Amino acid sequence: MSLHLTDNDLNGDGIPDTAVRDTDGDGTPDSLDLDDDNDGLPDAEDPDADGDGILDVLETDSDSDGIPDYLDDDKDGDGLVVRYEICYF
Repeated sequence: MSLHLTDNDLNGDGIPDTAVRDTDGDGTPDSLDLDDDNDGLPDAEDPDADGDGILDVLETDSDSDGIPDYLDDDKDGDGLVVRYEICYF
């Protein structure tokens, strides 16, 4: 990962680009890069979007209780077991 410090305004939004993150070092800021870890998978389809080697589905903890969602019977922390909750669409 590289961090480029600049004093210019590359995107023309009137805010100086003081710190632009470029995770894969390809010269394209992550905010504009469709594959910011350069693993060949577009970020929108990448099962490990943060590039830490752990699938994102295994890291998700919706209720911040320290139990990943895939192991948590109560993913939203409301005290109700997920399989007994009623969802309205």
